[in-house]
Formats: sequence, structure tokens, C-alpha cells
Amino acid sequence: MADVPVLYPKWQPQLTAAINETDPAKLLERVREVGEILSKRLDRIFGSRSHSAEIQAIEQAMDALEVLKRRASQPKAS
Repeated sequence: MADVPVLYPKWQPQLTAAINETDPAKLLERVREVGEILSKRLDRIFGSRSHSAEIQAIEQAMDALEVLKRRASQPKAS
């Protein structure tokens, strides 16, 4: 798997760690932590034209977190 360039070091490494988490017990905690980081960052930069690309990336990251939450909530297949 190729390395993804880190464009947003304030939150991208934590998001990547959550996406790559394989332990369901840890996944929800990682998702919660990243959600808090993203929310704080969005509050800080919202409305700034110079951060429009990052705002869009944060919105996409939040969508990814919703998928991770659903995945973590699904019962394991036997």
C-alpha cells in the first residue's frame, strides 16, 4: 500500500490510524478521538477562504468516520 501524503498534519495521521485500526474494541475510541480533533479544527478554520480545501477534506473525513462507526457497530460474522 502506497503512503498517502500528509497534507493536514493536525488531524490526518489520527484519521489514518482509525481507518487502519483492526481491533473493534479500539476502533470506536479512535473514531471518537478523531471526531473531536476534526470538530475542533473545523471550528477554528470555518469560513476561512484560505482553508477551503482543508474544510472540504474535513467534511470527507467526517463522512469516513460515520462509515467506520457503522462498521464497528456491526455484529461479527461467525
